Amino acid sequence: MIRRSILGAIAFGLLGFLGLFAWSQVDRTSAFAAICYAGLPNFSRPAEIDADELGCAILAPKATYRGLFISGFEASNFSSPDFPKVKVQLSDDDGRAWYNCPTSGCDAALDEQFDRDYLTSCFSDRTMQTGFASLEVEGWVTVSKGQFGHLGAYPREFYASRVVSVGPPPKRFIDDWIAGYREAKLCDDQIERRS
Repeated sequence: MIRRSILGAIAFGLLGFLGLFAWSQVDRTSAFAAICYAGLPNFSRPAEIDADELGCAILAPKATYRGLFISGFEASNFSSPDFPKVKVQLSDDDGRAWYNCPTSGCDAALDEQFDRDYLTSCFSDRTMQTGFASLEVEGWVTVSKGQFGHLGAYPREFYASRVVSVGPPPKRFIDDWIAGYREAKLCDDQIERRS
């Protein structure tokens, strides 16, 4: 009787494991999230990322991404067309992620690139400077639905492992950015000074 119970428990456990394995092959994100929410570890979490920081957000496997990084007041926006798509509320997935620097720190070349002021034709005050960079970086991006970054404004989060290369943003992007400020009449030469 005991032997039959033990064999039944082993068979049930094996069947459960095979079911989870099959589920993870069909929908890795949902399977890993369900396992995590049930109290088991987040199996998508690499050792480089603190478990409390990641929670049950599921990460895609480590990969290299190219994109545009915008940094400034309450912003750490890395956008890449190579990110896996995520389901977002009310709008199309726009490829944005809240960027987290590698555990070794942000790259010196990235800091230098952010110090370049591309908006001098519009703003003279550098206290609210926005940094722009084209970036190739290796790391992990969340693939589970969520709200990340400042005020939960980002549909995904990116954890950088290594910065591969840093360069200036495309000129057209900067021109469009300044045109947007000018259209909204936010440039220094468009704002009436109060005495």
